[in-house]
Amino acid sequence: MKELNKKLNKENAIITQADKGKTIVIINYEEYAEKVHQFLTDNNFKTLTKDPTNKYQKQIQKTLQQSYLIIDKRKIKYIT
Repeated sequence: MKELNKKLNKENAIITQADKGKTIVIINYEEYAEKVHQFLTDNNFKTLTKDPTNKYQKQIQKTLQQSYLIIDKRKIKYIT
């Protein structure tokens, strides 16, 4: 394992999962970084100015609270 890590470091390579299937590949780090960059630009990903997680969590909580008004809590069976 140490020899493999030395070789990877020397060749500036990484081990990663292939795009398809359950295969692993060894690829040069610069080539990998370029592929990731190309994927992100080709698929029109955009950087968000603000993390929307809290907003969505509040919406989910509100929806759950409203659903409790519709569903009789006494009839809900919880699985433990």
